[in-house]
Amino acid sequence: MQGSELPGGRPYVSVVIAAYNGEQSVGRAVESALAQSVPVEVIVVDDASTDGTRERVGRLAAQDSRVRLIESPANGGPSTARNLGIAAANGDWIAILDADDAFLPDRLQRMTLVGERHCVDIVCDNLACYDWVAGKVTGHALPLAAEAARRVSVDDFVRESMTGRSRFDYGQLKPLFRRQFLASRCLRYPPELRHGEDFALVLDCLLGGARLLLIGEALYLFTQRIGTASAVSSGQSRTMVNLEAMRDHALSLLVRPRVRRDATLSRLLAKRADAIRDQLIWSRAYPHLRARRPIALLKEMFRDWRNGPMLVRHLVRRHRNRALAQS
Repeated sequence: MQGSELPGGRPYVSVVIAAYNGEQSVGRAVESALAQSVPVEVIVVDDASTDGTRERVGRLAAQDSRVRLIESPANGGPSTARNLGIAAANGDWIAILDADDAFLPDRLQRMTLVGERHCVDIVCDNLACYDWVAGKVTGHALPLAAEAARRVSVDDFVRESMTGRSRFDYGQLKPLFRRQFLASRCLRYPPELRHGEDFALVLDCLLGGARLLLIGEALYLFTQRIGTASAVSSGQSRTMVNLEAMRDHALSLLVRPRVRRDATLSRLLAKRADAIRDQLIWSRAYPHLRARRPIALLKEMFRDWRNGPMLVRHLVRRHRNRALAQS
C-alpha cells in the first residue's frame, strides 16, 4: 500500500483536520499526514479562522493535490468541522488529526494493517506526549508495551475515561475509523459538544457494535496544553474547555434504553459524570495553585472537600510526568 495513490487516484485513508486559528501549527500537521506511506487525502476544515490559516492551507493545497480545504461558513467548533470533513471523505479509513498535533512516520500504515488483520472498526494507538515549548517528547500517555494489542469493550472504554481520575482519559485518544462503519450507522460527532466530543463519538460507535483495538505503539504526537518539561502553555490549543457540557452529556446517556438495560455501563457512566463534576470543582482551585496563590488555594480547598483528593492526584501525576520527562 505504498505511494500516494491507489488505482483511480482513490485514497486509502482520509485525514480530517479541524483547524481554527492554527496558522502556526497546521502546516506541520498536514505535512505529517502527506508523509505517510499509504495513499491519503488530507481534508482541512477551516472553522472560520481569523488568522492566516486558510491562506496557509490554500498554499499547501496548491502544492499538493491530495490536500483539500473546506471552509466552514461559521465557527461551529471541532465537532461540526470534523463532520464536514467526514462527509467529504473518500478513503476506506478516516483518521482524525488535530491541527496542533502530528503523525509519526508510518502511523497510518501500521494502524490500517492491524485494523485489517484483526477485522476491527476502530484502531487507537498510544500517544507520544509532546512539549511544544521544549520541542521534545516527554513520555507516553499510557503505560503499554509497544507490542501490545488488545480489544476494548464499551465497559473498558468508559472505565478508562474517568476525567481527572484515569491516568489518561481514553476519550482523548485519536482514533482511526472504518468509514463504512460510520456511514452504515449514520454516526457523526455531536455538534453541541466542543469538548469531549471524541469520547462521545467513540462511545456511540461501541454502542452501535463497533470493534475497537488499542495498540501500544505511540504513533501520534500529542501536543500538551501545558508542557511537562517546560511547564509552559503551548499556546496552540484552541479547545474551549466546557466541563459542564461534558457532564450533561454523560448524564444524558443514562436515559438511553441500551444503557438503562446495562447496570454495569450505567454505573460507569454515572461515575464518569461524578469525575467530571470533581474536575469542574478542581478547575476553580487549580489556577491558584499554578499562580502560586496559597491563600486563595486554601480558601477553595475549604470551600469544597473534594479539592483535597484532586490536589493529591495532581501532585502525584505531576511528579510522575516530570520523572518520565527526565528519564
